This record gives sequence, structure tokens and C-alpha cells, in this order.
Amino acid sequence: MRAEHTKTMVVLAILLAASLAGCLGTEDGSDENNPISMNVHYDATSGTITERIQNGAVLSTSGVELSFDFARVTSKAGNMKTFTFDPGDDEVGSNAITVNANDQAQITYTYQTHGLFTAVLTATDESDNEDTMELVLRIDKEIDWTQTNTDAPDSMMLATSPDCQCPVPEYLGIESTITNQNDIIPGTQTTVTWHLDDPEGNEQAFHTEQIADGQEASWTHNQYNVGGGDWALNVSIDAGNDSIDIHHIVTIAYETNESTPNPLDAEATERRF
Repeated sequence: MRAEHTKTMVVLAILLAASLAGCLGTEDGSDENNPISMNVHYDATSGTITERIQNGAVLSTSGVELSFDFARVTSKAGNMKTFTFDPGDDEVGSNAITVNANDQAQITYTYQTHGLFTAVLTATDESDNEDTMELVLRIDKEIDWTQTNTDAPDSMMLATSPDCQCPVPEYLGIESTITNQNDIIPGTQTTVTWHLDDPEGNEQAFHTEQIADGQEASWTHNQYNVGGGDWALNVSIDAGNDSIDIHHIVTIAYETNESTPNPLDAEATERRF
């Protein structure tokens, strides 16, 4: 009887273990029954948009181009049918790109707006099995802004709201230089003040300098606790009637929480050792 009881307990333990295994799944949370292996390669997951503005005119804007290689995505259920990349830079997914797997395996997308985006990569095989993965992509923006020979400086507007349901920037990085170009009245000084105002018009930072003729002064400042909206960087001429040249470089920067790149050569290196 004792042997029969022991045998029964062993059988029950095996059945219980099998049922739990079916519920727990794999360690990374993926569906172990999905035949698709999402082996996607990408060299970069971050970049910086650059914009140049001179005397109120936009001279150039360069986006951030990122590429995603699906060539090594495979399925145990057959050939691959489509690959999709949704960049996450709009609310409804209208910027998503889908390609025929028989025609191409690489998708390249150029980000034109800043943000900490959650991109979704999807692969579908010929049996209509589907698998997805998410990547966090960080796109900062640098604005190079100049105004020359002015005694009435314009405001530099800084739109900090990203084009997605995602975090606001971590900080605004300001590097600014003002030059007093006066060469008519020797010894003339000009007093200027930089003002950084939040979207409600409240001053969050300022800096004042006296600049002799033919000289320049600079201000460097990182503004944290940046809310979404239109910030303004202003310059006031507090004393002196000289015309000045203004050169702002402002970076709208996000927290460095982007996904780690997965370049193809990293996989090749692992195979060699």
C-alpha cells in the first residue's frame, strides 16, 4: 500500500508541475509558443535634430535617421510576410511603415520632432503569426539661433512639448554669446540681460553683463524641471544704444533612457568567442 501511495503522489506532482509550466511562460515574458524570432538589428537608438535660424528665417533643419534591419527575423511556421515600424511620434500611428518581406528587410525612418518615443516593431509570417517588440528612442533637438546688428532683440521661442504621449524634456541647455559691435564711439559700454521665461511668462533664470565696444559676453545655463509649452529666451538692452549680435545655441534634451543599440557586428563578435 505504501508503494502505491508513493507512486500516486509522484504522478500528482508531475501533473502539477506540468500545469504550472504552461502558466508561467518564459523568463522575458515572451510567448514561447510564438514561432517568430524577433532578431532585429539597429546601430543607434538616439540622435539630435539640428535647426539653424538667422534673423528670423529658418536656414536649415536636419532630422535624425534611424534604421532597423529585420533580415534575421525568422519563423518556424514559414517565410516572413511583412515587417512594420511604428515610430511612435504621433498619436494614431499614421506614420507607421510596413514593407513586404520579399522585397526588403530594412526600414529607415527620419524623425523630425523631438521626444522620448516608444517605437513598435512588428513581424508577420505567411501563416499570419505576429510578434512585436518595443524600443525607446531618444530624439533631442539643437537650435542654432542668431540675430545680427539689432537694438531690439527678438524672442527665441522654444517649443518643449513632444509630439507624443511621452515625457517632457529633462532640461534646456543654453549657450549664448552677445557681441557689442560698436566701433563708432570708443569706450562705449552696453549692459544686457538674458531672461528665460516659462510658458506662463514667469522668469525662471536671468543673467546680466556689461560689454565694452568690440567685446563679447556669454551665458551658459541648464534649466531643469521643464514643463511642456512655449518657453522664451529674451535679451534686453538695459543701458547703451549700441546694436548687438546675438548667438544662441539651445538644446532640448531628454533623459538618457533610450534602449541599448543592437548592431549586427555585436552578434558576430559574440559568435567568435
